[in-house]
Amino acid sequence: MANLHINNINDYWFCSFVIMMKNDKINFVGLYLLSWLLILMIFPIYVYRLGLSDYFLQSIIYVACAGGLGGTIYSIRSFYMHLFQKNFREDILWWYIFRPFMSVVIGVICYFLILGGLLSLGPVSQVSYQKSILFYSGISFLAGFSFTQFVNKLEELAKTLFAKSEAKK
Repeated sequence: MANLHINNINDYWFCSFVIMMKNDKINFVGLYLLSWLLILMIFPIYVYRLGLSDYFLQSIIYVACAGGLGGTIYSIRSFYMHLFQKNFREDILWWYIFRPFMSVVIGVICYFLILGGLLSLGPVSQVSYQKSILFYSGISFLAGFSFTQFVNKLEELAKTLFAKSEAKK
């Protein structure tokens, strides 16, 4: 970063404004992630207290919130680590904004892939699809938390499913 030379009072106010803008972005990210964390923790409790009769919809809400919690907790961890190490980068601000959204979606996709039998957590003969919603929520949380690894697993699955078959002789 270049050294700032303050020659007059206007330069001082401009430099102060730039520093405040950076702090506002950092504060925004922190409050944004905290808001997501609170919403994703409270919404499933609210849904449970509503007593929805549609178990499938209730399950989707739970796994979506679990995936979102995983991604949000990972983002908060990354956020405070970068702040503590004093290397917070503003150029990845959008990563912090999109990560909770993407983790919600990944949580639901993970749920569908396991229920559909496309994603197995063990040998196929040992897989039981009669698991409780806590099991699926836990897996969705892990998928949201380790977003990159889960997407890599999806790429492997897609390559396997859509691989070109060898020409028959």
